[in-house]
Amino acid sequence: MSDITTVILAAGNSTRFKASKSKLVYPLCGLPIVSHIFNIAKKISGKNILVVSNEKNKEELKLILNTSKLVVQKKQKGTADAIEQVKKYVKSKNILILFGDTPLVEVKDIRKLVSKFKKSKAKASLIAFNTSEPHGYGRLLLNNNYVEEIIEQINLKPEQKKINLCNSGILIANTKLLFDNLKNIKENKIKKERYLPDICKIFSKKNIPINYIECNKETMLGINTLDDFNVVQNILQKKYVKNFIKNGVNFLKPNTCYLSYDTKIEPTVTIESNVTIKEKTIIKKGSIIKSNSYLEEVTIDENSHIGPSARLRPKTKIGKKSKIGNFVEIKNSKIGNNVSIAHLSYVGDSEIGNNVNIGAGTITCNYDGKKKHKTIIKDNVFIGSNTSLIAPVVIESKSRIGAGSVITKNIPKNSLAIERSALKILRNKRSK
Repeated sequence: MSDITTVILAAGNSTRFKASKSKLVYPLCGLPIVSHIFNIAKKISGKNILVVSNEKNKEELKLILNTSKLVVQKKQKGTADAIEQVKKYVKSKNILILFGDTPLVEVKDIRKLVSKFKKSKAKASLIAFNTSEPHGYGRLLLNNNYVEEIIEQINLKPEQKKINLCNSGILIANTKLLFDNLKNIKENKIKKERYLPDICKIFSKKNIPINYIECNKETMLGINTLDDFNVVQNILQKKYVKNFIKNGVNFLKPNTCYLSYDTKIEPTVTIESNVTIKEKTIIKKGSIIKSNSYLEEVTIDENSHIGPSARLRPKTKIGKKSKIGNFVEIKNSKIGNNVSIAHLSYVGDSEIGNNVNIGAGTITCNYDGKKKHKTIIKDNVFIGSNTSLIAPVVIESKSRIGAGSVITKNIPKNSLAIERSALKILRNKRSK
């Protein structure tokens, strides 16, 4: 919407988030926390988005969000001060304010907020929620169903603590009116910060109407601690699984699986227990992912069986009706149709054709200590157990490799290759 600039507040210092990274860039289901809300903002304002950052995180946020529209709040003096930093950059008639640490916000709720704001006489609208556990949230005081004031937890009087209607912080307002009145927000005497919700009381005294919509508390949850992070991630995981089940994917033990934000699974796929699916993974119809398997940046074609306990690493493609069995690891490889790599093998930097069987214990030796090399196995090849393929090497079609072989040269078409020492049986001369 060209008449709305979305401002994402992301200038906090994450002091309660005890992790190696700022909470805003910490990966949530494979995507930085702030990117979840940034993607929502794009659906509302397109490219018309401003991000308020602190000095420490500005470069990382620019890189992650791929945006130059980033404004630094040099000192963390509260949300009202943060909004003042973007005043000269906001050219739209209306301004929408979101928070970088609330990744569960849904675009339908923002659109509902925008719709009510535009259809009413109100000059500002906000999102509120009801909860039986309101401690820690600002409470809404109403007058004829308009917002008269928002009182922060630290300023609540005893009788006001019973109010269950809480402020989410998400606000849309007329840009000119908001900036004209921001200067009237006073510093909180306890926190020494200026709080944006105080704008409600200022508007109310000037008879400038503010209305609100109610949304589910769950979608408004913010992340301040690692405990919060785990709560939010569990909610997202359940949401992802529910959507897939609705579309015909069968999860045998859904609460034990992990999905990424961009996971793609077609109908009629079965996912067993304790399966981890990381970013850039596509699973096509009819396939089965068996227990304890780990998939990352993988495409699995129709009717293939993966696992149990298989590890498929980035840049791997599995063809149709193929079987990748237990304790098999595959990396940066293209596997054809009707291929069997049933157990205890490693395949890296390889191209494997159709109708290939790879026996247990087979490994592609792709690294010579300095660089990686490629292994190519053509159609209809049989590789015996405990074979080592020393790359670079090509196994031409319809060839067979004897068990226990170490292959260092290309193998011609229709050949049998065997490399092993002659068996010696020596008499045991030890004394009895």
